[in-house]
Amino acid sequence: MKARFRQLATTLLGAAFVVAASSLPAAAQRQPKSQATPAAAGRNAINIPTTYYKLDNGLRVVLSPDTTAPTVTIAAYYRIGFRIEPRDRTGFAHLFEHLMFQGSQNLGKMEFIKLVQENGGILNGSTRFDFTNYFEVMPAHKLETALWAEADRMRGLKITQDNLSNQQGVVSNEVKVNVLNTPYGGFPWLDMPQY
Repeated sequence: MKARFRQLATTLLGAAFVVAASSLPAAAQRQPKSQATPAAAGRNAINIPTTYYKLDNGLRVVLSPDTTAPTVTIAAYYRIGFRIEPRDRTGFAHLFEHLMFQGSQNLGKMEFIKLVQENGGILNGSTRFDFTNYFEVMPAHKLETALWAEADRMRGLKITQDNLSNQQGVVSNEVKVNVLNTPYGGFPWLDMPQY
């Protein structure tokens, strides 16, 4: 059973990863794939510079510098959501969303949250039909710290029976309170587990 969870975790964590930041380590800066053009022509055109990279490990990176804010946003998107899960195995994406905050190789339970908040940041995660995402907004000079922490949980998620059992209960209660207890709330959640 533990091997199945590890295999699923590897699949989930091997999915797409997107970073939007004001700077990026030099290794990723060397090979831009393409440069975006302004969204509209004319005197009121908005130009949002965006560069796309694909790293050797398959990780896709989107870099969009914004020097008007002293913050950096890191967003990780995994191509797994409610719609993509096998019908008899629904709920894993949401469960792993919760497990991503329960510890990793170098950070203990809830230390990821503490690291972000103690450095002046905010964070969250969500599971949607087609993807699961996580984001952190931190002071720009903490970019390296944020990327390190995100990479740590991506490659070394700590899955214990205690964490798993606890988060299964939490996710089950979320479905009961936020979906099943909401009039007409079940419609967009038809494929979600109905605990």
